[in-house]
Amino acid sequence: MKLMEKCKTWNKIWYLIAALVLMICLYAVGCYPLYTEQKTRTMKRLYREMKEMDLNDLDDDDLETLNEFQKEKFEVMIVNEKLDQIYTSKSAVPKDYINKQFGTRLDKYTEKAPVERRDLELRQVLILRGKVIQGDQIFYVYVKKDVQSGLDIIQGTVTYFSIALMLIVAGWYLCMKKEEKSRKKQSRQSEYQLLESQREFMANISHELKTPLAVVSSQVEMLEIAEEKIDRPYYYASIREELDKMSKMVGELLDFSMLDNQLSVMERSRVNVSEMLEYLMLRYDALFQKNGIKVEQKFVKDGYVYGNRMYLERAVNNYLMNAFQHTQQGKGITVTLKRERQFLRLEVYNDGETIPEERMDHIWDSFYTSSRKKKPSAQDVGNIGLGLFVVRKIVENHEGSCGVENKECGVTFWMELPERKEP
Repeated sequence: MKLMEKCKTWNKIWYLIAALVLMICLYAVGCYPLYTEQKTRTMKRLYREMKEMDLNDLDDDDLETLNEFQKEKFEVMIVNEKLDQIYTSKSAVPKDYINKQFGTRLDKYTEKAPVERRDLELRQVLILRGKVIQGDQIFYVYVKKDVQSGLDIIQGTVTYFSIALMLIVAGWYLCMKKEEKSRKKQSRQSEYQLLESQREFMANISHELKTPLAVVSSQVEMLEIAEEKIDRPYYYASIREELDKMSKMVGELLDFSMLDNQLSVMERSRVNVSEMLEYLMLRYDALFQKNGIKVEQKFVKDGYVYGNRMYLERAVNNYLMNAFQHTQQGKGITVTLKRERQFLRLEVYNDGETIPEERMDHIWDSFYTSSRKKKPSAQDVGNIGLGLFVVRKIVENHEGSCGVENKECGVTFWMELPERKEP
């Protein structure tokens, strides 16, 4: 679970990096044209405002307006027909410079004043040449912007960057909100499923406990009202058997409630899985033979893992009992232990019905029971839906994995545990 959360976090980081890279690419491709277009519009706006001024007699408001545009780092000059300075953004402009810009190029000055773009080395120059006619007087307006400074470009695209960053932040926020909403929905679904599982679990427990309690109650009543001729030892033995069943069920429930704590503090050592399996198969041999179940076993020699033998036996036992419950008389069970890569792989196959696909993901849940099972015995942990859940807990605690596969004529439950070859 923690690994999945880490992967999700890294995916978010990579998405953010990709967004930033995209923003930088867009900036590199589009900022220069955007910046140039912005400055062109500003130059035309300045020219329109000049045409509204009395250029022959600029008042303080006009001068203030013109000075405001100096923040754009424009070079601005206004001259009359005689090329006398009316206004300049520079404190002093040489006469020969004025003649250079106006004297020989008056034919380029028009009332429409288009912005000319000149591409020079590593830079671009924007030039506006305007002609303003006021009454019988003519004025010439020269505005220049040298687009060469990287600082100018960055300053001119602050808005672009701000919008891009705001979009990224907004996108990130929406994704986080969506993910949070999804987590809450999944949490509610999980809580609902847990409640349903608990209800089913309580129903199973009630059913399993009700039967032996009813037997004990009726037999105690018989002992109370029966005459001396009654076979009291038989009733005592029957009562003891039913009480043993209930005791085992309660014991399994207590073990389940403390499973996580027990696994966290369990002692570990080098365990010979091959020898352990041989012991378990001998232990259940009489049970399989009594029920007419054929058993085939294929074990590698000296297969070792690092863990706790008692809990590993419990996990394998649950697999074997699960296979036993679903194998009819005359059918078979195959238990295999083999090496795959650096793991020991245990497979328990049984002839019988396959598991429906919709149940595959749920059989490992706590309190989950499958309707394909025969009527369970109170002696088996699987009857209340704990068997496979316990297997998964134990295997994962041993840094292994487990699963189930439908075969053509049966089902294979498997587990893989890291092999420990050295002592």
